[in-house]
Amino acid sequence: MKSKILKILFSLLLTASFTALVSLATLESANRKVESIEITITDAENSLFLNPLRVRAHLDTYGKLVGIQENNLPLQELHDHLMLIPSVRKASIYPTLSGELNIVLTQKRPQVRVHPEEGPDFYIDELGLAMPLDPVHSARVPIIHAKDINEAELGVRFLNKVEGDKFWASLIDQIIVEPSGDIKLLPRLGSPIFIGSDQDVEHQKKNLITFYREQVKSGNLKKYTRIDLSYRDQVIATRYAHLN
Repeated sequence: MKSKILKILFSLLLTASFTALVSLATLESANRKVESIEITITDAENSLFLNPLRVRAHLDTYGKLVGIQENNLPLQELHDHLMLIPSVRKASIYPTLSGELNIVLTQKRPQVRVHPEEGPDFYIDELGLAMPLDPVHSARVPIIHAKDINEAELGVRFLNKVEGDKFWASLIDQIIVEPSGDIKLLPRLGSPIFIGSDQDVEHQKKNLITFYREQVKSGNLKKYTRIDLSYRDQVIATRYAHLN
């Protein structure tokens, strides 16, 4: 009987001690103030638009954070304020025991730049969503000329088909999506290349490489205004009128 009483008393003592420690920790947390702000950009090497200096400048438009007690931090408001930065994909905010406010941001990744018929240029990001241009930096991505974002998606689909292919990557500079849905490439060098809408990119690549090799040998590569790859078994090339 005495042993059971001792066990109960010991259990009560542990519970009371734990409660006291939790209360002390809660009190310390409530009294702890933000002493510094640490900003981390994930995949920082490939982060074009985000850097700690620009993020701090954006935070300054919210108000002073250093010196605020931890329990008074408006974490949700801060999160929403950071998400107003057009290039931010995800934001995490958390205080540490040392009084540091950690902010971790993930940047959107622009895949293409769209030049629409009306309105300003914009990017399409990795999720297929429109993203405004940055006022300071420009991403080195292919440019798609299209009526709107819906037509531009046809150009994005073509790029997805050739993703990872070094030949196409070195060739493509700009893409024109015609009203018919046909794709035309403006390469870094050489004549425009008509791809069409029914694309077999591997077969078209082989045809184009063969054509380039033959024309380089004959010295005629610069004599064409357009190269048509829309036919499966042949390449139709249009010469400049004065060379006909």
